[in-house]
Amino acid sequence: MKVTFSGFYGMSNTGDDCFCKIAEWGAKHYWNADASYFFSKKIPQLSPSSKSILKQLPHHRLSFINKFLADNHFKKNNHLVFAGGSIFHGKEWWEMDYAKQNLDRFKLRVGAIGVSVGPFDSVNHEKKVIEFMKNMSFISVRDQKSYDIVNSYNLDLPCINSFDLAALLPRVESCTTSDGNSSEATIGLALCSFNAKSAQAHHDNQSRLKLLASAINRLNILRNNQLKLKLFVFHGHETQGDLATNKVFANLLDPSVKYEICQYNRDPMDMWHQIGACDAVLSFRLHGAIYSFMAQVPFLLAEVHEKATNFLDDINWSDQLRVGDFEVSTDELVDRIELMLQPHDFSQDVERCMLKAEKNFTEAVFE
Repeated sequence: MKVTFSGFYGMSNTGDDCFCKIAEWGAKHYWNADASYFFSKKIPQLSPSSKSILKQLPHHRLSFINKFLADNHFKKNNHLVFAGGSIFHGKEWWEMDYAKQNLDRFKLRVGAIGVSVGPFDSVNHEKKVIEFMKNMSFISVRDQKSYDIVNSYNLDLPCINSFDLAALLPRVESCTTSDGNSSEATIGLALCSFNAKSAQAHHDNQSRLKLLASAINRLNILRNNQLKLKLFVFHGHETQGDLATNKVFANLLDPSVKYEICQYNRDPMDMWHQIGACDAVLSFRLHGAIYSFMAQVPFLLAEVHEKATNFLDDINWSDQLRVGDFEVSTDELVDRIELMLQPHDFSQDVERCMLKAEKNFTEAVFE
């Protein structure tokens, strides 16, 4: 069996890179696939048996040549799986549009794993998603809200209540975590910028960064300068990535605070190991929190997106470790971080989520 995966890939984003890694691993491990293809111009560091079916070309040649490459590919490979992320919201991209136009032409057998459904900007966008789902063999969603939405459509379509694909990271590769015995606490930060188009922010990003820096500076004093920060660049795009935000944050830190910037790496497992080495994580990014959770590292997640709140609800995350959109004072944030640095055991919830994530492959199969 050969499977072609589609999603928002090739954007130098660790979260999306992780979807590719898990899709490749899961297809081989659960579906006995001998090759995985990615409906993308660019993919992260994967095994030699995984390949992109499109090419990066000058814009004026892009559509024609990539349509030719896609046509040749799907003449021979008709299993298409949308894998990971907020894909079904009615806003199409090139690969989604191509799939819709060529469903009948290539007799595509379409499924989806580890995806979210919605939120929708309009009724028309939701109708477009419903119409596309009518052509699918199955859909496996990563959160309870998406599961409820799909079931409300009453489609003749198997819908599996699974989990985010990143929850299978421990299955792919074990992660050595901090033992907490070091005198120096290591705190990871997965920062990014938000805007009104992508989030329901309660305050601007600068004030959010100032709050975090103020809390870190105070905590560093309380711990006798025995604090070390890892600033993670989850999104490595030159202009739209996380590096600029991390640099702004670093400039807000007291000179006594030790930190390092962990640059984006094409190998999504690199970030997995780096987060596992932290004692706690403060995250603006959903996958900063998911990586932390699966490595059993306590975290605080900014609940700016609906998908962030859905994730925290689905893992039964403690109210003591929830801060909304960092809607707390500096003193309160220091107290929350100190609480995170104490011993925690959420291994049972982690195992439950891994078992749910496996359903993406064990229950979502083509007949």
